Amino acid sequence: MITLQNVSGGYLNKSIVKNISFTIEKGHFYALIGPNGSGKTTLSKLITGVLPLQSGSILILDKSLKQYSSIQRAEMMAVLSQEASVEFDFSVEEIVMLGRYPHQKGFFKTISNQDKQIVKDVMEKTYVYQYRKKLFKQLSGGEKQRVLLAKALAQEPKILILDEPTNHLDMRHTLEMLQHLKDYQKQHDLTILAILHDLNIASLFSDKIGLLHHGHLVETGDLSLLQKEEKLQEVYEVAIKTSFHPVIAKPQISLIPKKQKPLHTSLDHTMNTTKNYIHIYFPKPLRTISNAVLGEGLYWSRNFCNFHVPYNYNCSNPKQDIQNWLQQANISSYDTVGMMTAVILKDKSVIRENIEGVEILSIITAGVGNAVDITHDHRDSSNKIGTVNIMVFLDAHLTDGALVNSIQSVTEAKTKAFYDLNIKDHNTQTIATGTSTDSTLIASTQHGELTPYAGSGTSLGKAIGKVVYNGLIEAIKNYEKRKKI
Repeated sequence: MITLQNVSGGYLNKSIVKNISFTIEKGHFYALIGPNGSGKTTLSKLITGVLPLQSGSILILDKSLKQYSSIQRAEMMAVLSQEASVEFDFSVEEIVMLGRYPHQKGFFKTISNQDKQIVKDVMEKTYVYQYRKKLFKQLSGGEKQRVLLAKALAQEPKILILDEPTNHLDMRHTLEMLQHLKDYQKQHDLTILAILHDLNIASLFSDKIGLLHHGHLVETGDLSLLQKEEKLQEVYEVAIKTSFHPVIAKPQISLIPKKQKPLHTSLDHTMNTTKNYIHIYFPKPLRTISNAVLGEGLYWSRNFCNFHVPYNYNCSNPKQDIQNWLQQANISSYDTVGMMTAVILKDKSVIRENIEGVEILSIITAGVGNAVDITHDHRDSSNKIGTVNIMVFLDAHLTDGALVNSIQSVTEAKTKAFYDLNIKDHNTQTIATGTSTDSTLIASTQHGELTPYAGSGTSLGKAIGKVVYNGLIEAIKNYEKRKKI
């Protein structure tokens, strides 16, 4: 659809972009990214013919750009730029109608019924129809941008060039505009070239990406380009971390500001144990991974709560219940991991050790009334109260992979404790591997040297296993003693 071959160009014989080659396939959404001054807008003006080429060639539909007249380019390409200035007092409808100009016939360019219907349709799709009689200059920046998008779509282009199309738009209208463009692209086989500063937005909506820096095309390709942390950091000169969107399979980028102070340097905390809950509080948030009722998955937390519930508690909406209990206890639910158990909370075990220079704190409540052997069939008891809740706090700096390793190390230690204590599944009379709804938490201060592994083959994994094993045996023995009373 669009092919650039060794393209160079700029202003007053000065090359801003140099020796650039890439192809945009028909019907694709191609995003140009790069820092300010990298040549993105200049390149878009070369593609539209606003600026002349200094060298190289641009092909549109296998035909040289030079062979198209200005009216032919206008019929084929529409442009939405960052500027939203209009010199005259035009109404919104009049502005959008300008997009039909290349298609209007005759010397006086009369407006047809088809023109009117197309203008109405695009104004409705871009949410500006209600402003159609309003003067353009009276609109907000975001409203103006949506009007100009409507004007571009009214042109019924085969190619749409967007220079920061979400400029002045809030989050809602950014998503609505780009989602509409994506839908329009698929329905009309539209080819889109978009200059985008927001890399996460580029990831969500583009098919291919080109990275510009100092007028050169550093790389072009699929969305995996946005996972190349070192390259992006070199180009943008800022520390970043890539991860995946939590809902869809698209990479997302987080900026990392320069740290003024370490997040935390020890496991200093306060702990309050009442009849109803255990609350552990850290002054600064810890990086966490858990399968807790609240704050599950990867998280940042400073409050850690384990709530006592009766054995006949109805688990219909446990997360809402925990949020209600947190509110009653005046504890924030924003940065909190919340668990629940039927075990008497004062029977908890608390172990704090320093093993090979790593400080480890475990807080465990445990009971084995609903112990299960995961390798045997048994009745579904997922609606029962979990009786083994394990919280492990580490003064360490763990990667996400190491956090997962840590969960594995905890699980292995738990299974070993169940084996050594001869705890059995009541249905199968085989050695249990855990209880039906155990909860496990790993929380790390993210202080010190980065640790990529914490499995059972590492010293850290073995240290976690030792502390959890000893803590779980102590907690189960406390539980067994209470049963005999």
